[in-house]
Amino acid sequence: MIPMPETATPPRAWQRWLMLVLGGAVVVHSAVVGLWLSPDNPIRESVGGRTLAAYVNPYFQQSPRALDPGAQFADESLELRARIRGESGELEETAWVDLTAEELERHGTVGPRILRAPRSLATNLNAAVREIPEELQPLLAEDYGEIDLVELEGLLFEGGATSDETRRYFASHFMATRYGTLYATARWGGIVEQIQVRIGLRRVPDYDERGDTELTDLEFESIDLGWRQAVPAGEGAQRAFNDYVERETA
Repeated sequence: MIPMPETATPPRAWQRWLMLVLGGAVVVHSAVVGLWLSPDNPIRESVGGRTLAAYVNPYFQQSPRALDPGAQFADESLELRARIRGESGELEETAWVDLTAEELERHGTVGPRILRAPRSLATNLNAAVREIPEELQPLLAEDYGEIDLVELEGLLFEGGATSDETRRYFASHFMATRYGTLYATARWGGIVEQIQVRIGLRRVPDYDERGDTELTDLEFESIDLGWRQAVPAGEGAQRAFNDYVERETA
């Protein structure tokens, strides 16, 4: 005998009402948030921006900018200066140059990989330096010649920095120094002997403290790293970089 399929139990009245209430709440919530995110229009004005904000902000702690794909909540900078021996034989020190500001002014945030190099270096070096225990970070401001890099490595280990943290710092600082040597040679000529870099970081405050503050309203929290011996590149790499800097600064 073929068994008869079981008859599904119909939902009870309270279950139907619960689903209707929940569905209605989702629709209302979506409509309010959509209206809050929309540009000014007659419907939004009739409801009132304050009314919409009073609903959205206390629960979700965000402004429309939080969903803006163009909004920026952190920014980093990389500056450098160089000590160069010119034709006179004298060692001259250049002014600071903000490489990330130059990049942003000329190309914005989109461009070929070489144009994003200063920002990538700033990101990596900021992360590496800030991983080092705070009480050890003043050691990173010591100049090459005043402290041997092997000695610096030992002091970082003794102070509690891990091998990974120390390795990331040295690798990131080396890459920034190498890029700085290429840039300084192309821009100022002469024999680049030493490079110093400064990294900066700024973040938009947490929501409760933010108010109308935007990223560009804030100053960078900067860290000056010590002078390091220049890292010259091969002739081919330097020639290509010279062409790039000449085009950019023309």
